[in-house]
Amino acid sequence: MTDRLLRVNAYTTLDTADGEAVGHGFEERALGVLNVTADRNEPDEVRLEVELDNTALDDLPAHADRVHLTPEEARTVAAALERHAARVDEAAEE
Repeated sequence: MTDRLLRVNAYTTLDTADGEAVGHGFEERALGVLNVTADRNEPDEVRLEVELDNTALDDLPAHADRVHLTPEEARTVAAALERHAARVDEAAEE
């Protein structure tokens, strides 16, 4: 990805994830980056970051989205991810 806004390195959670940008009058798919992080020193929040490859997007300028989560909110998201992952696994086994 050129013009990347998020840093991608060996510690990035998912440096290739299928993504989709949806807006009024457009819907675009692209590979992107999904990262979960917290500050190394004295962390006070968990950050969920998403950036789609802007070279594959026509209607959306280069940008990254961040969600700032409390530890409890991060645990709620993690539990929901686990629950839905289990549902998808079960459906794939059928």
